[in-house]
Amino acid sequence: MHLLFISSNRIGDSLINLQVLNKYIRKNKKDIEITLVSGELPLPIYDDYNMIINRIILKKEKYNLHWWKLYKKLSLLKFDEIIDFRSSLISYFLRTKKRNIFKMNKKKNIYSQIHELFDTDKKRDFKIITDRVRNIFPSSNYACVSPFANWPPKEWPTESYLKICESLFNQGITKIYILGSKTESVRFDIFQKNFGNKVINRCGKHHILNDYGLLQKSRIFIGNDSAMMHMAALSKTPMIGLFGPTNDKIYFPEIFDNCHLVRSSESYESLISKTQNFTLNNCLMNDVSYNQVENKIIEILNDQNF
Repeated sequence: MHLLFISSNRIGDSLINLQVLNKYIRKNKKDIEITLVSGELPLPIYDDYNMIINRIILKKEKYNLHWWKLYKKLSLLKFDEIIDFRSSLISYFLRTKKRNIFKMNKKKNIYSQIHELFDTDKKRDFKIITDRVRNIFPSSNYACVSPFANWPPKEWPTESYLKICESLFNQGITKIYILGSKTESVRFDIFQKNFGNKVINRCGKHHILNDYGLLQKSRIFIGNDSAMMHMAALSKTPMIGLFGPTNDKIYFPEIFDNCHLVRSSESYESLISKTQNFTLNNCLMNDVSYNQVENKIIEILNDQNF
């Protein structure tokens, strides 16, 4: 089987879509070859998928020229099936026996609608396929925290994360790994200043699949609505996702038992109306309850046989 898999441009969305790719690999076992179309940022999450024979980076260009260039690369190929998470017209013009063009329902949770539409398996398909060497971390007493976001309004204040780190140490956690992108690494200093070598900077320092291995062994994850939150959900580690001016009803991984939601007391609709077409740079997460987050942390850690 030759599958064309057109994934998303963002890491978080690509992680959500991954359940479908994993299902096709599981169902077809060794009898599958995949042509992948992906944005540049998410591409590393597929690095250990050895059944991908073609990897094509799709970069947006003026006048939609990127679609024309992609068509020229794909038009000579013939596929058994196309799965398109960009709802693009290109899938209608390529040679294939079957097409699955995903069109998002903006009123329904994205995890659930993909799961139901493609009949994926919650236990077997929600993961990242990795080489065994990625999972090199011993089961140990550490936590992972992702305090940064690519959009300031959805980022819980740093002061609150510092208090959470203090609370984690008080609960017996011995190490905290700070996760994020390479550009966010410069913001790590405040954590080191407060906690010294008890916190470790993982922001863009390692391959993203190594961070996935780290998450799989972590006792807990706390973070904003971000790519790292979605990766924590797939890792099966207990995680707390913090939401404010992003829609948790759509993007929170509610179908997993390991995922716990804490959101702003103010509604998403009210907060998003303050963002002035997504140009606001002020924090809109100040009323996410610190006590609620801390209580959930204590509950999760106390439930563990550690």
